Amino acid sequence: MGIIPETAAEGPGRRPIPAPLRLLVCRRIREGGWPVWKATRYYHVKRQSVYRWLSRYDGTPESLASRSRRPKRSPRSIPREAARRIASLWRKYKGIGWSSCDVYARMLGLGHSVSYSTVLRYLKKADGYAPYRTNPKARAPRKYHTPEYPGEKWQMDVKFVPSECKAPTLPADKGYYQYTVIDEASRKRFLYFCDEHSMSNSIAALAGAVAFFGYPPKVVQTDNGTEFCRQAPRDSGEPSAFGLCLARLGADHKRIRPGTPRHNGKVERSHRIDQEKFYRTLSFHSLADLREQGKRWMKRYNSAPKAVLGFRSPDQAELDGLSRLLHDTGEARCPRRLTCLDS
Repeated sequence: MGIIPETAAEGPGRRPIPAPLRLLVCRRIREGGWPVWKATRYYHVKRQSVYRWLSRYDGTPESLASRSRRPKRSPRSIPREAARRIASLWRKYKGIGWSSCDVYARMLGLGHSVSYSTVLRYLKKADGYAPYRTNPKARAPRKYHTPEYPGEKWQMDVKFVPSECKAPTLPADKGYYQYTVIDEASRKRFLYFCDEHSMSNSIAALAGAVAFFGYPPKVVQTDNGTEFCRQAPRDSGEPSAFGLCLARLGADHKRIRPGTPRHNGKVERSHRIDQEKFYRTLSFHSLADLREQGKRWMKRYNSAPKAVLGFRSPDQAELDGLSRLLHDTGEARCPRRLTCLDS
């Protein structure tokens, strides 16, 4: 019996072992009493291949015949109904700023068991879908501690409303502003629109946020703008009217380091979403009109699912956080919100 050359062994770039040789190897071991190591050395085949042949061998040559390597079902395919539903959802709602998270959450709500990566793969084939791209960052960000419960820490900032959103009837030199208060744990936001950039409006926005959330925060983090702080240095210790208002609420005022807006990253990221999905198509004719449209957008933002929250909405994340707080510590931070859990 001649030795089988090495090129006949199974492996990448090699031809498969012929079925007669597999039969010969199995008979040598089962009927001839050869040990496996002797058969592998004599015929130059792999030990794993021999054990696989032996598990299939039942005494007939047909059990060792070559099998088709074609998969029974493509692992990248989903039911046609699910694929059509993804495309129809995107065509229907792309005009109002739906994202891939919205489509994925709606697919789960309709009873389709698809993964988020599958939804992304089919959306890339849809007309008008462009994957979100971020700019590469050379700086490696440090790990940020996000509070576990709502109300532990808020971020607050001001965004200038783009002038191109104003109707031609409004004065060209008139400015409008958006005060944003976001809870770090739940990502839920409160928006306050005004036509003056001042500390009095900062206090009004804070009061509106407390009434909106139903509870005061423990910490409010802002930048060093004059709408939040005095023109004194950060470590001067002189409280501003905004700081005094926080003190009456029992909250601390944390100011980020100058020139580092990334320290207020959650509110800054939400402002970018505002620019892409709200101000891109906004047109308002008065401050009252801006507030009315901003109120609808705030409701839409707080009810939309987000990947960072495990595809929950900020409203759902807030209710879950308040429920955990009540279970862990017994503190009912917002009884008005917790009544939603009983209904």
